[in-house]
Amino acid sequence: MKQVKILKSGQGKRITTKFTFAIFVVILTSFASHSQEITQTIKGTVFDKESLASLPFATVVIQELNRAAATNGNGQFIIKNIPIGRYTIEARFLGYQPLAIPEVSVNSAKEVVLNIGLTEQSTKIDDVTVKAHLNKDMPINSMATISARSFNVEETRRYAGGIDDPARLASAFAGVSAGGNSQDNAIVIRGNAPNTVLWRVEGVDIANPNHFSGGNVAGGGFVSVISSQMLANSDFYTGAFPAEYGNALGGVFDIKLRTGNNERHEKTVQLGILGIDLSAEGPLSKNNKASYLFNYRYSTFGLLSNLGMMQTEQTPIYQDLSFKFVFPTKKSGVFSLWGLGGIDNMKDKAETDSTQWETDSDRMKNDWNESFGAIGVTHKYAASDKTFFSTSIVATGGVKDLTQERLSNNMVFENDMDLQSKNGKVSLNFFVNQKIGKKLNTRSGFNINSLFYNYNLSGTESSIPGTYKNYTNDSGQSFHIQAYTEFKYPLTHNLCFNGGVQAEYFALNDHYTIDPRAALSWNITDKHSLSVGFGKHSRLENLSIYFIKNSNDSEYCNKELDFSHAHHFVLSYNYRITDYLHLKVEPYYQYLYDVPGETNSSFSMINFKQDLTFQSALANNSVGENMGVDITLERFLKNNFYYMLTTSVFSSKYKADDNVWRNTRYNKKYVVNVLCGKEFFLGRNKNNILGVNLRGVISGGQYVTPVNQEASAIAQYTIYDNEHAFSQKDDMSKFFNLSITYRINKANHSSVFALQLNNVFGEEQYGEYEYNYNQKQCVRSSEVYKIPSISYKIEF
Repeated sequence: MKQVKILKSGQGKRITTKFTFAIFVVILTSFASHSQEITQTIKGTVFDKESLASLPFATVVIQELNRAAATNGNGQFIIKNIPIGRYTIEARFLGYQPLAIPEVSVNSAKEVVLNIGLTEQSTKIDDVTVKAHLNKDMPINSMATISARSFNVEETRRYAGGIDDPARLASAFAGVSAGGNSQDNAIVIRGNAPNTVLWRVEGVDIANPNHFSGGNVAGGGFVSVISSQMLANSDFYTGAFPAEYGNALGGVFDIKLRTGNNERHEKTVQLGILGIDLSAEGPLSKNNKASYLFNYRYSTFGLLSNLGMMQTEQTPIYQDLSFKFVFPTKKSGVFSLWGLGGIDNMKDKAETDSTQWETDSDRMKNDWNESFGAIGVTHKYAASDKTFFSTSIVATGGVKDLTQERLSNNMVFENDMDLQSKNGKVSLNFFVNQKIGKKLNTRSGFNINSLFYNYNLSGTESSIPGTYKNYTNDSGQSFHIQAYTEFKYPLTHNLCFNGGVQAEYFALNDHYTIDPRAALSWNITDKHSLSVGFGKHSRLENLSIYFIKNSNDSEYCNKELDFSHAHHFVLSYNYRITDYLHLKVEPYYQYLYDVPGETNSSFSMINFKQDLTFQSALANNSVGENMGVDITLERFLKNNFYYMLTTSVFSSKYKADDNVWRNTRYNKKYVVNVLCGKEFFLGRNKNNILGVNLRGVISGGQYVTPVNQEASAIAQYTIYDNEHAFSQKDDMSKFFNLSITYRINKANHSSVFALQLNNVFGEEQYGEYEYNYNQKQCVRSSEVYKIPSISYKIEF
């Protein structure tokens, strides 16, 4: 089957040179700006992290200024006239573990809104002063104790190579590596394929939320549909995740959308290489606490193309819209209406001079159209200070339309592929969180998903003339039901047990699975802690896989496919070297089984990368093993300097139906990330901030299947030597990314100039094998992908 390239080789280094230079000149001229003394407001809410009940009369302290405030009867606080800078915010409440939040950035344009969740102490400790620990990376989810960390919007902007994208940010975390080239944001978590990652938004499972999703790598895309302007603090999981997360083997993104400022209107305009963003938030009415927040983005590539300022072989045109409206009530809880969506288009022209043809790609033209959307209504209700309910009704859907034509030897365009795909679901999600006494916290819920799809695919076999036919034209629907219960129980003041179970049912073939989860955490001393976790995890394939028909077009050959399964075992050691310097070491082992693969073949979905025309019959016949150790040494931002070193050493193997153990495609063996950054406060009153951030990445190469050159030369298209699948290893890769930001704080507004460069030194990256007409053999493509991202943002 064929693979479609969303971005052709080298696009990143050919676009918007003049436009980039113009913005860079603006950045340089801005360094001469003058400053004046400016202050801002910090406000927010302090609440019980487990029951979400507000905590009245809690104390909130700005450590560096020794400024404090108490929360009111609704758990809300406000501290005014705070000078521009970075601060550590500490929250305390009697009977709760105090918490300190580092790296809180205060600028002139927007009020700082913090939602601080505290954890109740299970055991009374007399005559001891409990110290607030800095836990910047602690997961938001109180049920998560292992292989989990939080990330925030500032990190997506600050970390070099992040490009305001959660997936690109996560590739810097331990256990994570890139799943494609620099133009794709797909990630591999502990050796698992990118399409095994679960995406959640506002507590609801959604499809891959990326522009041009799955174009180069299934599970990835060009850039995230979710703008960083919308992000609240969110969680990321690399294994043994809590029982509330189902239908995932590799990892979980649990994205939260922030709530707009309900007291002041604030706006943001950003102009950059990747897009033009317009964002606004504020109160809907002066009489209540209702608020709005939205962001609209249109690709700069598309705008310049429409103005005739860009002439390239391919121009990615995309736009997206995200919004969240929040309506608090006095007695009926909080209602929210939220949504996100994106529209994509890209055209690629064929080379009309046949003497310039080197590979089959040169004679192809295609037109790619894609759209994705999700809209939901969520109701959250606190029945008491111990019981909390959440209910969501959400509709999600996506459309792909790809047509591809091939120039024949007679210079006539012939049909090569026509793909029309529609899929979606309507979901009812519910959970109740209840605290029983001071120790036991429980959470139980269910997700009912009504799935549907319509799939029409026609194409040729490896672009062979005369083989064009309709593979399938079908539609289907089914139900996927999930139910779970989980609990957290402190056995002593320093020993805590988390447990739970997730159950899933797939109505199409009447298959079900029951997956237990458990974790035990032990705070050995104030500085050392140890955790161990286990989870059984299961996953369904894309719905269209189940409706593939066999050769006689009468029966669905994959309809009885069962869930794929995996056992995750994780041991985690945490060492708080200082308040600002933490070490985490996580050895892990994963056993995958019942993963679909082809009969009597080396093919397994464990190695799946991308195939838009996939039509193979499958059986649950593959197993796999992932094992390794992830190490993170992280210094939080202190004295305007931070660094993070992550190292992953691992092995990823699989055995398909041919009963031979092999390396998986994603068995890179090792990945090392080094990130660091420094901020300089400039200007007369030190109101302006210059930030310089660096990231270096060294990793082993992926495994690929060698080509049968003799057979390929005869057929004049690529034929792989599948008997020796994934026996050829790519060279080590080395990447260096640079990010420079400059924030100018003025009264009532601020400007941010940013320059982000990925792959600064031009590391060459490998593509797929293609038959080369001139060399009479298959040649592997390799290109240098550079993604420059320059932007200007004004907040007011």
